[in-house]
Amino acid sequence: MFWDEEITAEDEERAIEWTAREFYKYGLETAAILFLESGKPLAFIGSQIGSVFVMPFLPFFGDTAYTKGDKFFKVFQKDTNVERLIKRLEELSEKGPRDDVKRKPENEQDKRVGNGRGERKGWRRYLPF
Repeated sequence: MFWDEEITAEDEERAIEWTAREFYKYGLETAAILFLESGKPLAFIGSQIGSVFVMPFLPFFGDTAYTKGDKFFKVFQKDTNVERLIKRLEELSEKGPRDDVKRKPENEQDKRVGNGRGERKGWRRYLPF
């Protein structure tokens, strides 16, 4: 079964990269670094709590979600992997602005395009209201 599978270095790298890209995509890399640095000593306990409270709901999304969730919790129960995620987030944040971020409006007329509130910054640009 899947619970006795060993996590390979490729699985660890894939989980770390995916997690870092998701935080970066939504502009939450600074908040994630702060949260991870403060919670790093509790990584093992957090993964066990996640396994208890999240894993029972994953079968509703299919067997692949259950196995991926199990691997995800196993990867991030190690302090070294949490530290690697923090380093990857720092690398991404130093990379500069995101490619999908639009340029700032140059005058007042450009600000009123769309819903009239101007350009949204950070994660707020994904909200529909």
